[in-house]
Amino acid sequence: MRVIEKDGIKWFLKEEELKDIVNALQLEGNGRRYYYTAPYKEKKIFIKLFLEKGTAGALRNRFSPRGEKEYKLSEKLKSIGICTPEPFGYGSGKKISCVIEEFIEGESFIQILLKGKADRATLFSLLSSFLNTLKKNHIRHNDLHLDNILIYDGKLYLIDLHKMKFKKRFTLNDEVSNLTHALAMVYDDMKEKEKEAFFSTYGSPALRSYVEENLQRLRRRWIRKKKKRAFEATSKIKVADEYLYLSGYENCGKGTPVEVIKDDRKVRVERYTDHVRKYYRNKKRLERAWKTHVVLAYMNYTMGPAAYYVRRPSLTEDGYIAMEDLKDRGEEFDRYLDRHYGHLTFSERKILIDKLARFFQTMFQKNIVHKDCKGCNVYVCEGVRFLLLDMEDVIFRDIDEERLIRMLVQLNTTIPRKVSFYDRMRFFLRLTTVMKIDMKKLFSQVVKRSLIQEIIYEGVQGIVREQW
Repeated sequence: MRVIEKDGIKWFLKEEELKDIVNALQLEGNGRRYYYTAPYKEKKIFIKLFLEKGTAGALRNRFSPRGEKEYKLSEKLKSIGICTPEPFGYGSGKKISCVIEEFIEGESFIQILLKGKADRATLFSLLSSFLNTLKKNHIRHNDLHLDNILIYDGKLYLIDLHKMKFKKRFTLNDEVSNLTHALAMVYDDMKEKEKEAFFSTYGSPALRSYVEENLQRLRRRWIRKKKKRAFEATSKIKVADEYLYLSGYENCGKGTPVEVIKDDRKVRVERYTDHVRKYYRNKKRLERAWKTHVVLAYMNYTMGPAAYYVRRPSLTEDGYIAMEDLKDRGEEFDRYLDRHYGHLTFSERKILIDKLARFFQTMFQKNIVHKDCKGCNVYVCEGVRFLLLDMEDVIFRDIDEERLIRMLVQLNTTIPRKVSFYDRMRFFLRLTTVMKIDMKKLFSQVVKRSLIQEIIYEGVQGIVREQW
């Protein structure tokens, strides 16, 4: 190994030529990790720097630097035939550790899956076989989400190894951990046949129930962590003074004021030339809304208008969230029904109801519930696609029977009375058929609670009140 020192970091390099790259190093990142790429021998190298903070970070960096650990684990993986970037060296400083490795030109497993770039059955077969290989070699990754598996030239590459361990004994807990982390981002969207095929290829169909239980626990813990760091610099959030931008939207929301859309005791909503700003009178409601947007961004799930950034409140100004403007792309569900329901054909009503039921089913599968599910908070986009408004009222919970009843009653009593009993019943059946509930009891409760309330909704001409 060649050894050089630069800026308080001692580097251990496999090859002499790497000295020039290290000496020219200019790192960029989010405050916790920094990344750098450079051409090297007809390829590219990738340098990752870990910034250690606090007492725990200082102790870790002294006894087990993450950069050195990743380098050594890469060497070991390569020696047993598991694909991972070629390691070229590592560095260590007072509060810093680094690793130098081959830059893989592929895309992450989740990117390829979401873009539909490959056959799903083939991808899941590759993944299950790969996880089986990790099991046979007693490897527990501890952060095995699908952004940490790259696909290049038809092969799966394991990356981000600093939490990984080779275990002497590979227990059921180790096995379930790998499976749970790997499936967490996609399991809700997998069809039943895909789930059966995955566990069959893996060779342990009986593990499915353990994995599903662990997925619920992992999801709750994961959401808590993402919420906790919603106002910090992360891979998804860029901090700039009092603003926090979601990744990819740093140049959005720069327009000029056009009009005030809404102004009440809770919020003020203003339209700008290229976005909408929602000001919150209550700081906690702002924080809840932003945390929801952040969690959804990590989930790669679109269920509301895209949030660009949040501006924190000050002593003199309310905080606000800047988001995409939905104007001319559709309208609220209550207004949509008031305007169009009487003109829809039977087939068009059927499509509308079925798509709305599937939208809510997907939400519930992802443990997402809207506490204020009125017709005005459901947005119908062109092509009959749905979004939810008021992200501050979104919670990440299982949809139990009482929550489902409240949601259905809210929706039932905030859409026009002219929506037929047949169509309301069709929506109820389409939504609840896949649920493990007493449908007759649920339906009875929804009808009973709905009938004691009046119907109130925002129609084309304004607020409408109707009796059943």
